[in-house]
Amino acid sequence: GEDVLVFYNDRSSFPVLLQLMASEQERSDPNGALAYHNTLVDLMAACTEGKNVFTELKCNSLLPLDDIVKVVTDVNCIPEVKMTYVNFVNHCYVDTEVEMKEIYTSPHMWSLFDNFLVDMATMCNTTTDRNHADQALEKYVMESVMAFIKGFFHMPFCVNNSSQQINNSVFIKLIQSCFRIYNCTWLSPSQKTLVEICINTLAEVAKTLNIAIPVDLDGQVTTMSLKVHTNVVQRAAKDWRTSARRPRKEPLGGLDYKIIENLQLVVCCLEKQISPKIQAEFSVLVDVLHSPELLFPEAARLRCDSETFMTTLIKHTKSLMDKEEKLCIKILQTLRKMLHKREPFQESEMELRKILLTRYFGNQKLFSKPELGSGNSSSGAFVKPSSGGSAVLDADKQVMDEVEIQSLLDKVGATELVINLVVNTKNDMVFEESILLGTALLQKGNTQIQYSFYNLLHKQKNSEKFFKVFYDRMGLAQQEIRAAMTSNALEFNVRSMDDDEGPSSSRIRKNKDQGLQMRESMQGQLKEASAATSKAFVTYRIEVESDVMGLGQSDQVALDDEKEDVLMNPSISIMNPILRFLQLLCENHNSELQNFLRNQNNKTNYNLVCETLQ
Repeated sequence: GEDVLVFYNDRSSFPVLLQLMASEQERSDPNGALAYHNTLVDLMAACTEGKNVFTELKCNSLLPLDDIVKVVTDVNCIPEVKMTYVNFVNHCYVDTEVEMKEIYTSPHMWSLFDNFLVDMATMCNTTTDRNHADQALEKYVMESVMAFIKGFFHMPFCVNNSSQQINNSVFIKLIQSCFRIYNCTWLSPSQKTLVEICINTLAEVAKTLNIAIPVDLDGQVTTMSLKVHTNVVQRAAKDWRTSARRPRKEPLGGLDYKIIENLQLVVCCLEKQISPKIQAEFSVLVDVLHSPELLFPEAARLRCDSETFMTTLIKHTKSLMDKEEKLCIKILQTLRKMLHKREPFQESEMELRKILLTRYFGNQKLFSKPELGSGNSSSGAFVKPSSGGSAVLDADKQVMDEVEIQSLLDKVGATELVINLVVNTKNDMVFEESILLGTALLQKGNTQIQYSFYNLLHKQKNSEKFFKVFYDRMGLAQQEIRAAMTSNALEFNVRSMDDDEGPSSSRIRKNKDQGLQMRESMQGQLKEASAATSKAFVTYRIEVESDVMGLGQSDQVALDDEKEDVLMNPSISIMNPILRFLQLLCENHNSELQNFLRNQNNKTNYNLVCETLQ
């Protein structure tokens, strides 16, 4: 509103701004109207400093260039206000996201430069007594004016625009004024550096645009450049002589490498300690999905039963496919974990499980639930009592429980989720997790799930797209395998030729290669670094793709498999879960689905059986 955006840029309010600047009381009052106005313009300059075109356009409309020049060039304008306005012009009109070409042909800019010349001359003519110097004027000239001149003439459009109308007389006066400031004895080293940069920028522009500079001024520029270069060389030589006298130190690269290597060992050690607890926490999340209604008050449990919760979760997972891929993968892994056997936990992990279960479910009565082969009835799962309430179950009952969970997930939409993700996802990890979830649903030869896939593919008419995904991935894997076989054959032929050569040829090649060999210590470091990198990559893939796996012997097997997968192209390694999924899809000699894999009765049929044999 007008009470907040006070700019004094109309005819009636501009004299008010002049009165505020003329008042010593207003200039010294940090809470006065003048201080508020300066802070407002500073805030707008800070908003445009990030090079945001929308903010720049908005600030341009609030404070046009005409009004800025009118304030800055007024004889009664004080340095504090000038600094605020010039900084705003620099960020909002010069150093912008989208170049404002009109300012390079605007006469307003040269009006500002004319005013800069007056202020620069005033600063140079002031007394050398630092106690009576105008600190505000010096700060304005040394910080704002120098930064503005450097920024304006450093912009590419200013230099490259052939139609640019440079005011040569003002331009030469700027260089002369900068030299007058450069020769002031009271400048600090940092201030002198700012002036040097500004002079060099102006000199480069003059050279590029063929602006004729007076001979004496050109000589001063050359002398200053040589002096600066000489100082740099002298400092470098001094540093070199000082370092030569010092005792020689070992190269830091070796020490840095040792630090990184030991850090990797620390990370591996912590991972061994923390991973079991992570798995215990993850198992609690699986228990929550088994009985989500227990998270809610008793009065609301009828409306928040397991099926309603799981249906909502699966519908939400579909929307995460494109924007939240990591979360989508985590949900797919959690659903798959509901169908996996739980590895027995150590005592510390069991305590953590009980603490978390009590936190989520409260002190409700514990009922035993078979954990799909774990035989661990004291795991702390909160479920409704089953018939008989016995924790000792035979193998048939365990299989039946797994089939029940498969059927429940199918009922709430897990099968449909697998089909949608396979057809629509572009992410390889989401695709792989979808296939693994489908494989888990089909385990034990669940005929109900097989026909659920079959009916959904017919009902939604997605079978053509669904099988095309597998067909394309099989074709890509075939190409990669052929390319790998060709590469291996060529490598084998080269080695055979090397073995057939005599020892004299080997010695000649060896002598030639010796001149190109690195030091043995460097070779060792590179080999160790390569091994550490491979190890870190394997660890990362295990964490991302297999963080739901238990610990123990299965981890070692998974680690060995991952090491092999690192060397295998992902388009080839994905064939393992795909073929397993297709196998389970027609398990138990399901002739209907076997035929469906050969012929889908679509416009385009994909014979995956023949494609597998390719």
